Amino acid sequence: MGSEDRGCCDKCAKMFIMVINIIIILIGGAILAAGLYWQLNETGFYKEIFNHDIFNIPIVSIVVGALLLLVGICGFFGACCEVMFLLKVYMGFLILIMLVEIILAVGCVAMKSEVEEYATNKTYEFIGYYGDEAKDEADIIKKTVDAIQENFECCGVTGPDDWPNYNAAYKSETAPERTVPDSCCKDPDSAGCGSAKTISANENIYKIGCKVSMINFVENNLLYVGIVSGVIVILQISILVMVSKLRTTLEDESYENF
Repeated sequence: MGSEDRGCCDKCAKMFIMVINIIIILIGGAILAAGLYWQLNETGFYKEIFNHDIFNIPIVSIVVGALLLLVGICGFFGACCEVMFLLKVYMGFLILIMLVEIILAVGCVAMKSEVEEYATNKTYEFIGYYGDEAKDEADIIKKTVDAIQENFECCGVTGPDDWPNYNAAYKSETAPERTVPDSCCKDPDSAGCGSAKTISANENIYKIGCKVSMINFVENNLLYVGIVSGVIVILQISILVMVSKLRTTLEDESYENF
């Protein structure tokens, strides 16, 4: 039996695998490019934000992107050219990826407090760097912090008092007229909103910290996270089934031809 004599299911399985792996190749290429950009960026800002002693995000992005490219190439050419070896390697990668996902999920739950502590400390550093031309190259930290505070309607990590506590520019002794950035304001377009002499007297700023606000956002969207996770798991299982079906078909054909 040749490829032209195959049923609709076999042809659909082959096409499905090829399309999925084109997407995987594109995603892998994008992640690899981002990782290389962060790692090779001359300003060093991205290293400051994304690097960690153990979990170095630029390096991890490079590794993950390269692996996704390899997986996508194996899957695409394995299905397109019907190479049994590549399909077996691809199936091995799929099983390995699913195992890694399980380990990561368990690890994230087990290390929740450590991850939260690291993110909190890093955000305090950003507050200290905010507006510092020597540390905040191209105002990227400033823009990032402003975007977080405006979108999550919050101020500081645990509250607006974090600004004078962690950034000298907002201490009442040096700048009594401006205790928080304007991005803490309920109406950021309001001129002089952050110029109250005391934070407690300023009713025009958000009093909730971004840590609580972001945790609430995640908790309120757990349903969507669960749905997306479920779709990803179903998709991975579907790919594994399709590859197994194509592999079985190719083996049967090789036995018949033999």
